[in-house]
Amino acid sequence: MKITYTGRQVELAPAQLKTLEARFAKIGKLVDGKKEERDAHVVLSLERKTHKAEATIHYYNHELVGLGSSADLFTAIHLATEKLEKQCVKARTKWRDAKRIPHKSAPEVETEKAAPVGITSPGRHTWRVRRADPSWPRPDRHRSS
Repeated sequence: MKITYTGRQVELAPAQLKTLEARFAKIGKLVDGKKEERDAHVVLSLERKTHKAEATIHYYNHELVGLGSSADLFTAIHLATEKLEKQCVKARTKWRDAKRIPHKSAPEVETEKAAPVGITSPGRHTWRVRRADPSWPRPDRHRSS
């Protein structure tokens, strides 16, 4: 998973970046496919002594967004990644459990000529079947006494 960080009035040390990458590694296992790698965008900001973290991942035409705010920076990041992880699990189970039906192909054109109406082919017979049900019709139900 590729992670890009944007810090608004917040700078991260390399050791802090390493712990964040470990945090996003689990989400990367959930989201990354075999053919492609997902991008995560993390925005860290500080507003009035409150640290805010916003993590966004684009996953199969859906934007998964985790928001977290706290007085501590890493608590805010932890809250955002927890919410993002829950969304990833939910989206993945929906994708996995969806019943996908293949597209219907164009109708095939018959090459055999149909027999004219009213003429049956030799060897074919039409049979009518009548069921021998002794309980039908019940005469006692429709009589008025």
